[in-house]
Amino acid sequence: MGAVLGIFLATRDARQRVLAGSAFSAGLFGITEPAIYGLTLPLRRPFIFGCVAGAIGGAITAFSNSYAYSFGLPNIFFPAQMIPPGGIDASVWGGLIGTGVAFVLACVLTFFAGLPRASAAPGAVTVAPASANDILAPMSGSVIALEQVPDSTFASGLLGKGVAIIPAVGQVIAPFPGEVASLFQTKHAIGLQSDSGIELLIHVGIDTVKLDGVPFTAHVKEGDRVQAGDLLIEFDRQAILDAGYDLATPIIISNSDDYREIDTVASSTVEAGQPLLSVSH
Repeated sequence: MGAVLGIFLATRDARQRVLAGSAFSAGLFGITEPAIYGLTLPLRRPFIFGCVAGAIGGAITAFSNSYAYSFGLPNIFFPAQMIPPGGIDASVWGGLIGTGVAFVLACVLTFFAGLPRASAAPGAVTVAPASANDILAPMSGSVIALEQVPDSTFASGLLGKGVAIIPAVGQVIAPFPGEVASLFQTKHAIGLQSDSGIELLIHVGIDTVKLDGVPFTAHVKEGDRVQAGDLLIEFDRQAILDAGYDLATPIIISNSDDYREIDTVASSTVEAGQPLLSVSH
Protein backbone atom coordinates (compact mmCIF):
# COMPACT_ATOMS: atom_id res chain seq x y z
CA MET A 1 0.00 0.00 0.00
CA GLY A 2 3.02 2.25 0.36
CA ALA A 3 3.51 2.13 -3.42
CA VAL A 4 -0.12 3.18 -3.95
CA LEU A 5 0.32 6.13 -1.62
CA GLY A 6 3.48 7.03 -3.56
CA ILE A 7 1.46 7.07 -6.79
CA PHE A 8 -1.22 9.21 -5.15
CA LEU A 9 1.36 11.77 -4.01
CA ALA A 10 3.43 11.80 -7.21
CA THR A 11 0.92 11.67 -10.06
CA ARG A 12 -0.34 14.76 -11.86
CA ASP A 13 -3.10 12.78 -13.53
CA ALA A 14 -6.37 13.58 -11.75
CA ARG A 15 -7.99 10.29 -12.80
CA GLN A 16 -4.99 8.28 -11.63
CA ARG A 17 -5.00 10.17 -8.34
CA VAL A 18 -8.66 9.30 -7.75
CA LEU A 19 -7.96 5.64 -8.56
CA ALA A 20 -4.96 5.59 -6.22
CA GLY A 21 -7.00 7.16 -3.43
CA SER A 22 -9.82 4.65 -3.71
CA ALA A 23 -7.40 1.72 -4.09
CA PHE A 24 -5.50 2.85 -1.00
CA SER A 25 -8.71 3.12 1.03
CA ALA A 26 -9.80 -0.37 -0.04
CA GLY A 27 -6.32 -1.75 0.65
CA LEU A 28 -6.44 -0.57 4.25
CA PHE A 29 -9.23 -3.08 4.76
CA GLY A 30 -7.50 -5.94 2.97
CA ILE A 31 -8.94 -5.52 -0.53
CA THR A 32 -5.78 -5.20 -2.62
CA GLU A 33 -6.91 -6.22 -6.13
CA PRO A 34 -7.61 -2.62 -7.28
CA ALA A 35 -4.15 -1.57 -6.11
CA ILE A 36 -2.38 -4.48 -7.80
CA TYR A 37 -4.26 -4.89 -11.07
CA GLY A 38 -5.46 -1.32 -11.51
CA LEU A 39 -2.28 0.56 -10.63
CA THR A 40 0.99 -1.02 -9.57
CA LEU A 41 1.15 -3.93 -12.02
CA PRO A 42 0.31 -1.86 -15.15
CA LEU A 43 2.86 0.77 -14.08
CA ARG A 44 5.41 -1.99 -13.38
CA ARG A 45 7.94 -0.05 -11.30
CA PRO A 46 5.60 0.57 -8.32
CA PHE A 47 4.85 -3.17 -8.29
CA ILE A 48 8.57 -4.01 -8.24
CA PHE A 49 9.24 -1.42 -5.54
CA GLY A 50 6.40 -2.85 -3.46
CA CYS A 51 7.83 -6.36 -3.76
CA VAL A 52 11.34 -5.23 -2.80
CA ALA A 53 10.11 -3.15 0.14
CA GLY A 54 7.85 -6.00 1.27
CA ALA A 55 10.79 -8.42 1.21
CA ILE A 56 12.90 -6.10 3.36
CA GLY A 57 10.06 -5.46 5.79
CA GLY A 58 9.28 -9.17 5.89
CA ALA A 59 12.89 -9.98 6.76
CA ILE A 60 12.75 -7.56 9.70
CA THR A 61 9.46 -9.08 10.85
CA ALA A 62 10.82 -12.63 10.60
CA PHE A 63 14.01 -11.68 12.44
CA SER A 64 11.83 -10.32 15.25
CA ASN A 65 10.04 -13.70 15.56
CA SER A 66 6.68 -12.05 14.92
CA TYR A 67 3.71 -14.34 14.36
CA ALA A 68 0.06 -14.03 13.45
CA TYR A 69 -1.97 -15.67 16.20
CA SER A 70 -5.26 -15.47 14.32
CA PHE A 71 -6.32 -15.72 10.69
CA GLY A 72 -7.47 -12.70 8.74
CA LEU A 73 -6.76 -10.51 5.73
CA PRO A 74 -3.80 -8.15 6.15
CA ASN A 75 -5.45 -4.85 6.94
CA ILE A 76 -5.33 -1.85 9.22
CA PHE A 77 -6.30 -4.03 12.18
CA PHE A 78 -3.45 -6.52 11.71
CA PRO A 79 -1.50 -5.48 14.88
CA ALA A 80 -4.17 -7.19 16.98
CA GLN A 81 -3.37 -10.47 15.19
CA MET A 82 0.28 -10.30 16.26
CA ILE A 83 -0.31 -9.98 20.00
CA PRO A 84 0.68 -13.25 21.71
CA PRO A 85 -1.40 -14.78 24.53
CA GLY A 86 1.02 -13.33 27.09
CA GLY A 87 0.49 -9.77 25.88
CA ILE A 88 2.50 -7.27 23.86
CA ASP A 89 6.21 -8.07 23.69
CA ALA A 90 9.24 -7.29 21.50
CA SER A 91 7.95 -9.46 18.64
CA VAL A 92 4.94 -7.19 18.22
CA TRP A 93 7.13 -4.10 18.01
CA GLY A 94 9.41 -5.88 15.55
CA GLY A 95 6.43 -6.70 13.34
CA LEU A 96 5.24 -3.11 13.44
CA ILE A 97 8.70 -1.81 12.57
CA GLY A 98 9.01 -4.26 9.66
CA THR A 99 5.62 -3.24 8.33
CA GLY A 100 6.46 0.44 8.69
CA VAL A 101 9.76 0.02 6.85
CA ALA A 102 8.02 -1.80 3.98
CA PHE A 103 5.31 0.87 3.73
CA VAL A 104 7.62 3.89 3.85
CA LEU A 105 10.26 2.40 1.54
CA ALA A 106 7.68 1.47 -1.12
CA CYS A 107 6.11 4.93 -0.88
CA VAL A 108 9.43 6.80 -1.18
CA LEU A 109 10.75 4.68 -4.05
CA THR A 110 7.49 5.05 -5.99
CA PHE A 111 7.25 8.78 -5.32
CA PHE A 112 10.72 9.47 -6.69
CA ALA A 113 11.10 6.81 -9.38
CA GLY A 114 7.82 4.97 -9.90
CA LEU A 115 6.15 7.07 -12.59
CA PRO A 116 7.26 8.28 -16.05
CA ARG A 117 8.95 11.64 -15.68
CA ALA A 118 7.41 14.68 -17.33
CA SER A 119 9.80 16.75 -19.40
CA ALA A 120 11.40 19.70 -17.63
CA ALA A 121 10.47 21.92 -20.58
CA PRO A 122 8.51 21.45 -23.80
CA GLY A 123 10.48 19.18 -26.10
CA ALA A 124 13.28 18.69 -23.53
CA VAL A 125 13.62 14.92 -23.73
CA THR A 126 16.54 12.56 -23.74
CA VAL A 127 16.68 11.00 -27.19
CA ALA A 128 18.26 7.57 -27.44
CA PRO A 129 20.69 6.78 -30.27
CA ALA A 130 18.70 5.22 -33.10
CA SER A 131 19.26 3.72 -36.52
CA ALA A 132 17.24 4.46 -39.65
CA ASN A 133 15.08 1.42 -38.83
CA ASP A 134 14.18 2.56 -35.31
CA ILE A 135 11.11 4.47 -34.19
CA LEU A 136 11.43 6.23 -30.84
CA ALA A 137 8.49 6.70 -28.49
CA PRO A 138 6.69 9.96 -29.36
CA MET A 139 5.33 10.21 -25.80
CA SER A 140 5.81 8.82 -22.30
CA GLY A 141 3.30 6.33 -20.96
CA SER A 142 2.05 2.76 -20.83
CA VAL A 143 2.55 0.62 -23.93
CA ILE A 144 -0.35 -1.58 -25.06
CA ALA A 145 -0.89 -3.83 -28.05
CA LEU A 146 -2.74 -2.28 -30.96
CA GLU A 147 -5.40 -4.97 -30.58
CA GLN A 148 -6.30 -3.49 -27.18
CA VAL A 149 -7.24 -0.10 -28.61
CA PRO A 150 -11.02 0.45 -28.24
CA ASP A 151 -11.48 1.26 -31.92
CA SER A 152 -11.86 -1.54 -34.46
CA THR A 153 -10.30 0.50 -37.27
CA PHE A 154 -7.00 0.69 -35.41
CA ALA A 155 -7.25 -2.62 -33.54
CA SER A 156 -7.84 -4.62 -36.72
CA GLY A 157 -4.66 -3.30 -38.33
CA LEU A 158 -6.65 -1.86 -41.22
CA LEU A 159 -4.56 1.32 -41.20
CA GLY A 160 -1.28 -0.52 -40.64
CA LYS A 161 0.70 -2.28 -37.96
CA GLY A 162 2.01 -0.62 -34.84
CA VAL A 163 1.40 -0.17 -31.16
CA ALA A 164 -0.42 2.22 -28.82
CA ILE A 165 0.58 4.31 -25.82
CA ILE A 166 -1.61 5.59 -23.01
CA PRO A 167 0.14 8.92 -22.45
CA ALA A 168 1.37 10.03 -19.04
CA VAL A 169 2.42 13.45 -20.34
CA GLY A 170 0.56 15.72 -22.75
CA GLN A 171 3.29 16.02 -25.35
CA VAL A 172 4.04 14.40 -28.71
CA ILE A 173 7.63 14.52 -29.98
CA ALA A 174 9.19 13.52 -33.27
CA PRO A 175 10.20 9.83 -33.13
CA PHE A 176 12.81 10.17 -35.89
CA PRO A 177 14.35 12.76 -38.21
CA GLY A 178 12.08 13.47 -41.13
CA GLU A 179 9.22 15.64 -42.34
CA VAL A 180 5.67 16.48 -41.28
CA ALA A 181 3.66 14.87 -44.07
CA SER A 182 0.23 15.83 -42.76
CA LEU A 183 -1.36 17.57 -39.81
CA PHE A 184 -5.08 17.24 -39.19
CA GLN A 185 -6.93 20.54 -38.92
CA THR A 186 -8.13 19.47 -35.47
CA LYS A 187 -4.48 18.84 -34.46
CA HIS A 188 -5.33 15.51 -32.83
CA ALA A 189 -3.32 13.48 -35.35
CA ILE A 190 -0.14 13.92 -37.33
CA GLY A 191 1.51 12.05 -40.17
CA LEU A 192 5.29 11.86 -40.44
CA GLN A 193 7.75 10.48 -42.96
CA SER A 194 11.25 9.54 -41.83
CA ASP A 195 14.36 10.10 -43.90
CA SER A 196 14.48 6.34 -44.46
CA GLY A 197 10.90 6.22 -45.77
CA ILE A 198 8.89 5.14 -42.71
CA GLU A 199 5.39 6.61 -42.86
CA LEU A 200 3.97 7.04 -39.36
CA LEU A 201 0.57 8.14 -38.07
CA ILE A 202 0.23 9.32 -34.46
CA HIS A 203 -3.42 9.65 -33.42
CA VAL A 204 -3.87 11.14 -29.94
CA GLY A 205 -6.84 9.47 -28.26
CA ILE A 206 -9.90 7.76 -29.69
CA ASP A 207 -12.59 9.79 -31.50
CA THR A 208 -10.84 12.99 -30.36
CA VAL A 209 -11.53 14.54 -33.76
CA LYS A 210 -14.91 15.42 -32.21
CA LEU A 211 -13.16 17.82 -29.82
CA ASP A 212 -12.53 20.13 -32.79
CA GLY A 213 -8.94 20.82 -31.78
CA VAL A 214 -9.74 22.53 -28.47
CA PRO A 215 -7.33 20.58 -26.18
CA PHE A 216 -4.52 20.49 -28.79
CA THR A 217 -1.71 22.88 -29.69
CA ALA A 218 0.43 22.20 -32.76
CA HIS A 219 4.05 23.35 -32.78
CA VAL A 220 4.70 22.36 -36.40
CA LYS A 221 2.97 22.60 -39.76
CA GLU A 222 2.85 20.43 -42.86
CA GLY A 223 6.16 20.36 -44.70
CA ASP A 224 8.26 21.23 -41.66
CA ARG A 225 11.56 19.46 -41.19
CA VAL A 226 11.89 17.82 -37.74
CA GLN A 227 14.60 16.07 -35.75
CA ALA A 228 14.07 13.27 -33.24
CA GLY A 229 12.88 14.82 -29.97
CA ASP A 230 11.35 17.98 -31.48
CA LEU A 231 8.02 18.95 -29.92
CA LEU A 232 5.16 18.37 -32.36
CA ILE A 233 1.92 18.65 -30.39
CA GLU A 234 0.86 19.48 -26.85
CA PHE A 235 -2.51 18.40 -25.49
CA ASP A 236 -4.53 18.72 -22.30
CA ARG A 237 -4.89 15.16 -21.03
CA GLN A 238 -7.42 16.05 -18.36
CA ALA A 239 -9.65 17.96 -20.78
CA ILE A 240 -9.76 14.91 -23.06
CA LEU A 241 -10.62 12.63 -20.13
CA ASP A 242 -13.24 15.04 -18.79
CA ALA A 243 -14.88 15.08 -22.22
CA GLY A 244 -15.25 11.30 -21.98
CA TYR A 245 -12.64 10.21 -24.53
CA ASP A 246 -10.06 7.45 -24.25
CA LEU A 247 -6.42 8.57 -24.26
CA ALA A 248 -5.08 5.44 -26.00
CA THR A 249 -2.85 6.77 -28.79
CA PRO A 250 -2.30 4.48 -31.80
CA ILE A 251 1.12 4.78 -33.43
CA ILE A 252 0.71 3.26 -36.87
CA ILE A 253 3.22 2.49 -39.62
CA SER A 254 1.06 3.35 -42.62
CA ASN A 255 3.33 1.61 -45.12
CA SER A 256 3.60 -1.60 -43.06
CA ASP A 257 3.55 -3.72 -46.22
CA ASP A 258 6.98 -2.34 -47.12
CA TYR A 259 8.53 -4.12 -44.14
CA ARG A 260 9.10 -7.79 -43.44
CA GLU A 261 9.04 -7.39 -39.66
CA ILE A 262 7.78 -4.73 -37.26
CA ASP A 263 8.82 -5.37 -33.67
CA THR A 264 7.85 -3.65 -30.44
CA VAL A 265 11.06 -3.17 -28.48
CA ALA A 266 9.67 -1.19 -25.54
CA SER A 267 8.45 -2.78 -22.31
CA SER A 268 5.13 -2.05 -20.61
CA THR A 269 6.11 1.57 -19.97
CA VAL A 270 8.28 3.86 -22.05
CA GLU A 271 9.79 7.33 -21.85
CA ALA A 272 9.49 9.73 -24.76
CA GLY A 273 12.59 9.53 -26.93
CA GLN A 274 13.40 5.92 -26.04
CA PRO A 275 13.15 2.98 -28.49
CA LEU A 276 9.59 1.86 -29.25
CA LEU A 277 9.48 0.05 -32.60
CA SER A 278 11.98 -1.45 -35.01
CA VAL A 279 11.39 -2.33 -38.66
CA SER A 280 13.30 -4.55 -41.06
CA HIS A 281 12.95 -5.10 -44.80
